[in-house]
Amino acid sequence: MLDKKEFPILEYDSSPKAKIEPLNTVSKIDGPECCVITFFGDVIENMLKANRLKQIAVFSSCTVKLPVYETEYHGKKIALTQGFLGAAGSAAQLEELIAMGFSQFIVCGAAGVLQKGIQVGHLVIPGSAVRDEGVSYHYIEPSREIECNPYVVSIMENYMKRNKIPYINAKTWTTEAFYRETDAKIDLRVSEGCVTVEMEAAAFFAVSKFRNVLLGQILFCGDDLSGIEWDSRSWCSREGIRKNLVDIALEICLELHAAAIQKR
Repeated sequence: MLDKKEFPILEYDSSPKAKIEPLNTVSKIDGPECCVITFFGDVIENMLKANRLKQIAVFSSCTVKLPVYETEYHGKKIALTQGFLGAAGSAAQLEELIAMGFSQFIVCGAAGVLQKGIQVGHLVIPGSAVRDEGVSYHYIEPSREIECNPYVVSIMENYMKRNKIPYINAKTWTTEAFYRETDAKIDLRVSEGCVTVEMEAAAFFAVSKFRNVLLGQILFCGDDLSGIEWDSRSWCSREGIRKNLVDIALEICLELHAAAIQKR
């Protein structure tokens, strides 16, 4: 029996087994071990139109079905799927992808900018995330922040440096309440060193650590919350940036897979 805490979110249970386990409900598939999760549905749609994707599975919830595709990139097979908005959906999706047999992941999406002077489209590798969501507290003991796997971060950074792609290794703020990003909260997060704000990183880092799989994330800087007024910076129209970032994620994921094989 767990001890009752003042706040339920702090009642962490270290038991490795839950009443519903993904391995008991999701079938393993015959496919690659590496998978890119992207929040850019338009990139996936264009790849479908170009006949570059073959569906091999599907993540199903009561509100949405997200197909899992297989594609060939530089002659190697890799999986690609669209992400589920928010920490709870992302955690459930990642759990099922792991149960399907995937063990190396690169996630790519967009994030809001909290500090001035960061151009739209600039890439951020979140080395850690402030846990201002709920999911991570069910996987990892309560703490203010959670790190991304340092080994995966090193592979991502090596790729960026080798290919001369500008990036920032920075802390991100994961929150599920994007209509409650107040001035005071933003100021506090900036004082903690956060450069971006998004809705999934802390959950991704927690689930991947709990399940012992390799996962990293790359964000492109979209809307700007650093000024007096919010500025969308028309980030939704940056189709070229989104496509390029998915290509980068696919390449890094394949490198992560190759590195994982060498370590076995």
